[in-house]
Amino acid sequence: MQDSNERKQQSYSQRIADKLKNIYGAHMQSSEKPNMNEEISMDEPMEKATEAGGADEVQLLKEQIRKTEVERDEFREHAVRKVAELENFRRRTEQEKEEMRIYANHKLLISILPIVDDLQRALDTGRVGHDYQAFLSGIEMVYNKAMQTLAELGVTPINTVGTEFDVNLHEALMRMPSEAPEGQIVQEAQRGYTFRDKVLRHAKVITSAGMEG
Repeated sequence: MQDSNERKQQSYSQRIADKLKNIYGAHMQSSEKPNMNEEISMDEPMEKATEAGGADEVQLLKEQIRKTEVERDEFREHAVRKVAELENFRRRTEQEKEEMRIYANHKLLISILPIVDDLQRALDTGRVGHDYQAFLSGIEMVYNKAMQTLAELGVTPINTVGTEFDVNLHEALMRMPSEAPEGQIVQEAQRGYTFRDKVLRHAKVITSAGMEG
């Protein structure tokens, strides 16, 4: 009977010990699990840091946009000034061209006026006098002065009589029998002139057709 009681007591003590062991093991396992609240509290500073970095990036982009807009306005103002300067230059150029066109013959006209004055004096002398020779001499003087003025301006007469016909300088009105070689100019109907290296007016001439028969 006594042995039976002892075995019961030992069995009861063993169950108590196993239960305490299980409770202790469960407690230890529970204490080793991560705390979710602690994990969340660790992420919060990271989120705040990310938000702070994003704000700095936005501010930097805003500053870059502001600088770009300032540069754009400066370029636009510069372009407007250049367009205005170009328009003013175009207007001045057109005005200068128009003035050059209007006053291109100013020098020539100034040179011709003394000749007109001489012609007027020659005519006045011829009206009051009857000296034909004096009148002719006066006209010759005016003519020579006119030719001198033309030469100073670069205008020279084209040679005709006695020279070979040149289509670049002469205009043939007709051909006539002559002792001169065929194609040679025998008469001048209207004098031609050149201005420097350019024909100002072709000379109108009559050329030789050679001897008949």
